[in-house]
Amino acid sequence: MRNLMLCALMLLVAAAGPPPEAERMVPGGRSGFVADGAGGCWVWVGGIGRGAQDVVASWSGPCPEGPAEGEGRAVVRWREDGQDRAMIYDGPVRRGKNEGRGRILHVDEGRVRASAEGVFRNDHFVEGRFELPLQGLVYEGGWSPGGPEGQGRVTQGGRSFEGVWDSGCLRTEGGWLSFTRPIEECEGVRT
Repeated sequence: MRNLMLCALMLLVAAAGPPPEAERMVPGGRSGFVADGAGGCWVWVGGIGRGAQDVVASWSGPCPEGPAEGEGRAVVRWREDGQDRAMIYDGPVRRGKNEGRGRILHVDEGRVRASAEGVFRNDHFVEGRFELPLQGLVYEGGWSPGGPEGQGRVTQGGRSFEGVWDSGCLRTEGGWLSFTRPIEECEGVRT
């Protein structure tokens, strides 16, 4: 009985509490941690709109000090604009953030609307394959927070465009090509 009580006490001490207030995710505002609610694990989350409600996270791997750590699956679910949405990441995580070779899916009402598979650094996709399946669009190459960056190729409807992208813009013989920002913003970028 005494050993059982000691084990229970050790589990309570080992479970992390909620993330510090200043590091919590704010929908429509800052990126930050969301606690998984089960074992005290924290998952880093960003890009969720201001109207998001009922944001919950789960993590399948270890979290020795609160933030998720190592290999696993992070699932973040929420409701926004009357729709069920989710981000599902499979791969390595360091201090709660995607880090290394992995795959993330963005899902609305059970349908994949975007996916990225490749290299992640500090929770940002930096290189690999990005898809918008509903639009039939595939991009392969470098990526920055502003979209395609560096050498890359976009394919849609059997047509491909390849070159050096800058802030989501590619200069082609016929003008500009962009799919992550308004094309009017491409004039004046470095490409």
